[in-house]
Amino acid sequence: MNEIAIAGEAVRVAKPTGLFHPKVTDRHLGFLAAVYVRQSTSAQLREHQESTARQYAMKDRVVALGWPQDSVIVIDDDLGLSGSGNADREGFRRLLKLITDQKVGLVAGLEMSRLARNSKDWSDLFEVCAIFNTLIADEDGVFDPHDPNDRLVLGLKGIISEMELHTMKVRLERGRLSKAQRGELFHDVPVGYVLDAQGSPQLDPDQSARRVMQLFFDQFEITGSSHALFQYLAEHNIRLPFRQRRGGVSGDIQWRLAAKTTVYGLLKHPLYAGAYGYGRTKRYGTKMPSKATKKHLLPEQWKVLLIDRHPAYITWQQFCDNQQRLRENDSRPDRMGPARTGVALLSGIVYCEKCGRRLAVSYPSNSSPVYRCARHSTVAGATPCNSSIRCEILDALISDKLLEALSPAGIELSLQVIQDEETRRIQMQRIYTDRVQQACYAVEVAERGYRHVDPANRLVAASLEESWEQALVAQQDAQQQLNELLSQVSTEIDDAQREAIEQCAGDVVTLWQRHLGVVDRKEVARLLLKQVNVAVQGNTQRVDVRLQWRGGYESVHEIMRTVTVYPQLDNYRELMDRMLQLVLDGNRSPAVASILAEEGYRSPRHNKPISASMIGKLLNDDPASHQQLTTPILSEHQWLTIDLATAIGVTTKKLKDWVRRGWVLADQRPFGRVWVFWADAVELTRLRQLSVSQSRKGCMGPTESLRTPTRNDRKTP
Repeated sequence: MNEIAIAGEAVRVAKPTGLFHPKVTDRHLGFLAAVYVRQSTSAQLREHQESTARQYAMKDRVVALGWPQDSVIVIDDDLGLSGSGNADREGFRRLLKLITDQKVGLVAGLEMSRLARNSKDWSDLFEVCAIFNTLIADEDGVFDPHDPNDRLVLGLKGIISEMELHTMKVRLERGRLSKAQRGELFHDVPVGYVLDAQGSPQLDPDQSARRVMQLFFDQFEITGSSHALFQYLAEHNIRLPFRQRRGGVSGDIQWRLAAKTTVYGLLKHPLYAGAYGYGRTKRYGTKMPSKATKKHLLPEQWKVLLIDRHPAYITWQQFCDNQQRLRENDSRPDRMGPARTGVALLSGIVYCEKCGRRLAVSYPSNSSPVYRCARHSTVAGATPCNSSIRCEILDALISDKLLEALSPAGIELSLQVIQDEETRRIQMQRIYTDRVQQACYAVEVAERGYRHVDPANRLVAASLEESWEQALVAQQDAQQQLNELLSQVSTEIDDAQREAIEQCAGDVVTLWQRHLGVVDRKEVARLLLKQVNVAVQGNTQRVDVRLQWRGGYESVHEIMRTVTVYPQLDNYRELMDRMLQLVLDGNRSPAVASILAEEGYRSPRHNKPISASMIGKLLNDDPASHQQLTTPILSEHQWLTIDLATAIGVTTKKLKDWVRRGWVLADQRPFGRVWVFWADAVELTRLRQLSVSQSRKGCMGPTESLRTPTRNDRKTP
């Protein structure tokens, strides 16, 4: 007797007494024999019990090959799992481990398809058995992976097993598609429907169930998002009528609160619009098969779409509008997203005019919310767009324009603008029609030139052929542009719509300011505005705002934003020039600040008067002002200290002492402590004589004429 340890327990393998198959040797019989049992689905376990019994009966065939009963193990851990490679088969992994541990001499299965239905698993089993000299058996015979002929047979059996699965899938899918094209394939129907005796969906016969489902879709028109609808249903405890199907017959209603995913799935189902759809979703594989994602396709991508085939709760147009709203609610860069509770009125519909990206909304803890373009922080090497503006400033403009559009006078103006837009489109249509005719004529000319050329002249023919092709491309572009123009929705409003708008706009200002919440205001803004584009003029206070209205026209406005630094002010250069002039006139900082406040100059961030402490900082930070204060541009007869001292032969210290005594004319520019002296030819002669009179020790003081400047009423510019 041989002992083999399996799972920590010793299994005694009886030594065989003889050989019952030429390929089975004493070495094989000295190990265990493993019988692998598998059914693909739970339904097969219930309905195909004979197949399962035949697989278990393979144990008797293994015993007939010479293995004792207690040396045969049955691995049935994978019952109900597919062998296509998508499922994690624990029993199959256990089988491979037994082989690599050299504890199994034979692997048996009813068919090779029971072991694996994909090339990867089959190749792994095949090669492992060959390496460790393990036989493979099915009800057709015993195969040795080392034998070339057996390897050929085993390879063919593996390929056939995989192709058999593929063939069955194709056959079943074609059968389903054929039935779906007739609109008769229903595995189940959504909430609010039942299947009749012929298998066709009908509205739920329970009137209360129909009312709830009608409320379901009516409320979505109000909330605008699946999440808001789910919250509404949960908050008001509105339960949906679920029915359990038993034996093809709809059972009793079970009123349950719908999960969030269920609400979204019901909104995506076309049967509520009376349409039949097949192939509405597509699975996308990932590295983890268990985490494959399912995405909903657009109606034009479905395999089958039959409209107006069954009773409906909503129209097909309402269904398409609902799908568009659901797509817009996705949090993606190219979609506006749902209206949320943030105070920013234009979140999701405001864009940067320069780069075309949607502006993000930031909520600083110590400041007001801001619309900001973050392209330079996400794209390497991108130049900042500087498109940032406080939400309250932009929202105030948009609120005023929305109220103007909703007021009676504003509506009349809007209607006139719409009529003008319609006239403009007619004109554009004529222009694009003329372009198409011109392109057609160019094609005819190019074609005639190509057909009249001598084919032997290849160079000319090739050039004319290229010109002909370019003319055809231009014709296609012109026709496409004309088709796009013709497909635009007309902006004309009939009398009934005009009257309804005038009635609802009576007291809209009070309604907007006092009764509408944040989300409601955002919904109104999105109903009237398609997009808002913001462009800051040169990183200054001025902001151009372009409004794209749903009616098809645009309006352009200019507002002033709050900036953080003085150079961003629109009148920054004017402010600095005025500040410099006041300083050069001899005014000190408090006086300059007072004068600027009287003239209406304000700080950028808080819109307050400019403080005296900022005067010196601004002048020093501004290059032009700093140069004028520290290295001023001198006019005629003006001197700097070092230049005048050198010219008259005295030191700078003595020259400044003369200033203190009043013997020379000079002004000291503030903040830079730069002295500017005035001296023409006559004054220069007097200063030189004054220098000579003070050059010897013990000399008498200068005369009155030498001490008196020749011009004492001058002001240094």
